[in-house]
Amino acid sequence: MSDARSVKSDTLRAEAPMRALADTKGMEAPEQAKFWLEGIAAKMHRGPRRDTWTSARDRAAEFAGIEISMAKRIWQRWEDMKDVSGSALVKLMIAYERICETNERAADSYRAERLGTGSKDATPYKESRAAGLGMDAAHH
Repeated sequence: MSDARSVKSDTLRAEAPMRALADTKGMEAPEQAKFWLEGIAAKMHRGPRRDTWTSARDRAAEFAGIEISMAKRIWQRWEDMKDVSGSALVKLMIAYERICETNERAADSYRAERLGTGSKDATPYKESRAAGLGMDAAHH
């Protein structure tokens, strides 16, 4: 097989890029960290009457596995930061990716349920026996 053919087949089998990287293309590391942290915090937020954004940020930090102090620093001073530690950046990226995958699975499940495809507990519609006992049945 020629080199051109092997390259073409490799690109056909290539997996989709990570959502976290696609969403932050062209951003610097501190801005990426802020974006991912805010996205996770938005998912963790319980609503304005029951929660604060600070609490959601702290839960997001725990979910991602980073120090709360690092999350606070990113949250408040990302514009002044030159860089973010590699471990914190990777952990935020992976946590954001998990959140996105969970949302996408839920959307796919809802779509399948709504369309009636792939749902295990979907039962086909059956017309009831009483439906044929109305006025139309009396005329026939």
